[in-house]
Amino acid sequence: MLLTRRRRRTVSAGFALALALVSAVGCASGADAPAAADRDGDGLVEMTAGVAASQSSTALILGAEKGFFAAEGIDLTITYAASGAAGIPQVLNGQQQVVLGGISATITAVSEGIPVVIVSGSVNDRADPAGPQYQTMVPGGSDIQRFADLSGRLVAVNSLQCCWELWIREAVARDGGDPDSVEMVQLPFPDAVTALREERVDAISTVQPFATGLRRDGYRDIGDSPATAYDDPENGNTVFSMSRQFVDANPGIVGRWRRALQRSAEYANTHPDETRAQIIEQTGAKAELVGSAPLPLYSAEIDRDAVQEEADFLVRYGVLDSAPRLEELIVP
Repeated sequence: MLLTRRRRRTVSAGFALALALVSAVGCASGADAPAAADRDGDGLVEMTAGVAASQSSTALILGAEKGFFAAEGIDLTITYAASGAAGIPQVLNGQQQVVLGGISATITAVSEGIPVVIVSGSVNDRADPAGPQYQTMVPGGSDIQRFADLSGRLVAVNSLQCCWELWIREAVARDGGDPDSVEMVQLPFPDAVTALREERVDAISTVQPFATGLRRDGYRDIGDSPATAYDDPENGNTVFSMSRQFVDANPGIVGRWRRALQRSAEYANTHPDETRAQIIEQTGAKAELVGSAPLPLYSAEIDRDAVQEEADFLVRYGVLDSAPRLEELIVP
C-alpha cells in the first residue's frame, strides 16, 4: 500500500539546510561569495542557473544558445544539479545564482526567514486544442468524472506540501468536494504514470507529454488543476528566484535577467520546432509524443495573482501559519 500524505507544519530537509546556511551567506567573502559585484549595472556577471530537465527550462536554454544573456552581460551556465526547493541552499551559498521552481518553494523559504526573492516568471499554462499543460488523469472506465469525485480517493502528485498538492485540494474544493479527504502520494511523473496503469492510485496530476501519452491509451483528463485552482487558464506557476544578497550586490541584474529571459521566451514561443527539439534533448521523451503534445507559453513576466493565491493556499491547507506579503516575495 502506498503511503499517503500527512499534513504537518515542519521545515523540509531542503529548507532546514538553507536555514543553516543563512548566517554563513551573510559573512561570505572572497572565494565563498557570489559572482563579482556589478556596481554600475553593466559589467559582466557570471551566473549559474539551476533547472530541472523539463520543458519549463527550454526557453532559458534556447536563449543562452542564441546569445540573449551574453548580450545583457550575463555569462550564464545552466546546471541540472538542483532546482526548486533543493536549489535554494545553493543560491544562498553562491553555488547557483538563480533557481527554477514552483512558487510555493520560495514562499515557504521566505516565511522561514530565508533571504530569497522571485525575480521572473518562466512558463505559463495555456488552453490548447491538444489539451492544457497540466492534466488530471484517470482510467477510461473510472467513475471519477470531475474534481469533486476525488474526495476520499488516492491521487499521485509530483510533490507534497506545495503546488501540486495545493492545486488538487483547491480544485476539489472549488468543485464542491472535500479537499481534506483526498489522500495523496508523492511520485515522480514517470512513476505516477506507472502507478496509474497498475491501478495503485485512482488518479494522477501530471504534465505534458505524459498526459498526451495516457490520453492516447484511453485514459481521461478530468481537468487542469492549476487553471481551476487559480481560475485562470494562462496562470504562471513556475518562477526563477535569486538570493537577496546576490540581487543587492549586483544592481541592475534583475532587469538584465528579465530582458534576456523575455527575449528567450519570445524566441521559444515563435520557434516551436526548435523548442520541441530542445525538450526531446533534455527529457529523452519520444519525438513523436512531444511533437503532438501542446507547448506551454513562455514568459518572464511574474504572475502576481498566482503568487498571492499560492500563498493563500499554503495557509488554507495548513502548510504555513501565515504567508509573507508580496513585497517580501517579489523584486520590483
